Amino acid sequence: MPAGHERGAALLGVLLLVAIMAVLASLMLDRLGLAARLAGNLEAQAAARRALAEGEVRLLAAMRDPAHRQGGGAWPVPRGRIAWTVAPGGNCFNVNALVEAMPDGVLRPRPAGQLELRTLMVTLGLAPGEAGPLAAAMTDWIDTDGLALPDGAEDTAYAGGPHPYRTAGRPLVTVGELRAVRGMTPALYARLAPWLCALPEVGTSPVALASLVPGQGRLLTMFAPDALPVACAEQVIAQAPPGGYAELPAALGAELGLGMGEITRSDRWLRARLEATIDSQAWQEELLIDASQPRPAIVARHWGDPADR
Repeated sequence: MPAGHERGAALLGVLLLVAIMAVLASLMLDRLGLAARLAGNLEAQAAARRALAEGEVRLLAAMRDPAHRQGGGAWPVPRGRIAWTVAPGGNCFNVNALVEAMPDGVLRPRPAGQLELRTLMVTLGLAPGEAGPLAAAMTDWIDTDGLALPDGAEDTAYAGGPHPYRTAGRPLVTVGELRAVRGMTPALYARLAPWLCALPEVGTSPVALASLVPGQGRLLTMFAPDALPVACAEQVIAQAPPGGYAELPAALGAELGLGMGEITRSDRWLRARLEATIDSQAWQEELLIDASQPRPAIVARHWGDPADR
């Protein structure tokens, strides 16, 4: 091979080697950059968790003053801030009120809770023939007796599908669990979920009269559907004096047979949302707080999709 051709081949080989090295260097730099970003994200996430923990402590301390049990605010933290809001957490139907606990720990169906839920669903536009079976299936999902209610659904109703599963047989932790109940569709869930909650108690679903706002009258109607239509319940809410009712108005008292078991004046359950923003990235959590004691306490924490809570 002529010398010129050899030099050309050598030069071509060198250029090819340089090109390969450049590609490898680029890949290495890209990998190093990705690793640095991942490390930065993990460090920011750890900082956000520390900030959220700090926010919980500061929020609970502030909530010892009842004036701080509503509204919102923000606190600065290193590299960012924590924003918080507090709102009523019990003005909803507690799905765990569908059952009541017996002395031996058995959870049995609670007819009053089923009636309340059926009424609420009908006010939301469900037909009675649709609301009844769905309420029964939701009750069977939580109770522990293993006996299906009329129109209900126990384990055998879920055993024949392509992916068999069993009922929960316990109080629900999140409303999102109801997606697995027989008869629940995405459309029904979207309609019902804003009015439902899963509180850590069974056998009761009281609402706080002082914090009800216009548009929530159906939460009163569900306790006395025949005597208190939604329009009348909305009127009761609209006529509340400044600061709320000091006692049950006559329209909700002896005339309807309602007492403080179903309706309370102040909120026991509060929902707080904390958002930690660190290095322009935000992390959120939702807290369920029991405010019935002088020192409010966190009873549940949730992350993820708010619709599942």
